[in-house]
Amino acid sequence: MLDIQSEIKGYLAERPSVGIVLGLLRNDEITDVFSAGTTRLGTATLPDLDSVFRIASMTKSFTAAAVLLLRDQARIRLDDPVVEYLPHVPRRDITVRDLLTMNAGFPTDDPWGDRHEPTALTDFDAMITAGVSMIRDPRTGFEYSNLSYALLGRIITAVTGRAYTDFVTQELLLPIGMTSTVYDHRVIPDQHRALGYQELATGFVEQPQTLPGAFSPMGGLHSSVRDLSRWVHGLMSAWHGETEHPLSVASRREMQLPHNFARMVVRTEDDGRATASSMSYGYGLIAEEHSALGRFVHHSGGYPGFGSHMRWHPETGLGVIALSNRTYAAPVAVCERVLFERVAAATPLVPVMDRLWPATKDAMRVAEELLEEWNDAVADTWFAHNMDLDVPRAERRGCVLALATSSRREAASITSRSAAHARWTVTGERGTVVVELLMSPDPDPRIQQLTYTAGI
Repeated sequence: MLDIQSEIKGYLAERPSVGIVLGLLRNDEITDVFSAGTTRLGTATLPDLDSVFRIASMTKSFTAAAVLLLRDQARIRLDDPVVEYLPHVPRRDITVRDLLTMNAGFPTDDPWGDRHEPTALTDFDAMITAGVSMIRDPRTGFEYSNLSYALLGRIITAVTGRAYTDFVTQELLLPIGMTSTVYDHRVIPDQHRALGYQELATGFVEQPQTLPGAFSPMGGLHSSVRDLSRWVHGLMSAWHGETEHPLSVASRREMQLPHNFARMVVRTEDDGRATASSMSYGYGLIAEEHSALGRFVHHSGGYPGFGSHMRWHPETGLGVIALSNRTYAAPVAVCERVLFERVAAATPLVPVMDRLWPATKDAMRVAEELLEEWNDAVADTWFAHNMDLDVPRAERRGCVLALATSSRREAASITSRSAAHARWTVTGERGTVVVELLMSPDPDPRIQQLTYTAGI
């Protein structure tokens, strides 16, 4: 079992006098909290659930939620060109959805964007009017962009006539009960405010805090583990139909779906197994499809003085949030290891046969019967209309007869990629045969694909 306290101390091993706080979640409950270091150099103030850190790019999920809230109110259409809301944008082929999914074609701009947060709206408008360099055409590939989310914030202001920060605070944060989550660090009680530090050759140096501005929609929020647990629970609960939230169930789910493929990650687990994850950008969140553990949703934050990460597994309701106060030191690896282990321990191994449609199980029996003794009447009953078109009946019959054998199913060999699919091995007097079938989407499912392959 992973020693979480040792993990976070290890995280700080090369970062002396900097703090981290990590909270474990199960649905709407914070089950454990771990911390190390300090919120302020020169003090022994240990970070806790109410310590407030800048969360940087984790802000993007709040901006995306605000856009979807306006979409649900029919005040924004995601596939509208941005110029419909911001006429001064030179590019007319970029849509609101492109901005949400990091698909607009702007170059990655992390250091540049971070230093632009306090930019006044008038200066931002002038910057955009002057033009923006593109790295690719819109909708041709993922490219992480802070500018995209600054533009989304500007759209929110244009549509509502309200400051972006006011809209998010009044329409999302306060209704959820996130009373410690703010854009202006000056309102954070001194005893809860974590200071941010950058490590230079001379040691750790406190980073000045910036005030809200045009780039706040990409990274301007400050929050605590306790407040963020409410946000994470609200997103996780959408998968279980919970409606008590400013944003609809459908929109909260939509945020967490893969909309723009980013990269594939291959890992070697401690036991030597290879696993793979497909990473895609959703709306202000990353949707990760893990080959062994299913869907995770997460986002990091990095900023001068701060690093943060939130990650959850909707199926089990397990999550983790970690906040730290060192420049760009998002504790991703710690959170990943902690949550992977918890999910693996909490996820029951469901037998393959229990995951199949009843029709799929029946079809497996039929496929074995056809292998033992071909029967056209049985095939007529069970084959979908495409089967004889794909492979003429006579040819299929001849192939099966060449392999025909009395068979015994090898239970350990059964695999499945869905309730409608099965692949398994049967053995008989003439050797082994690998059988694979796929059921049709008809109301009364039939076999749409069936193959028999001689085993080795």
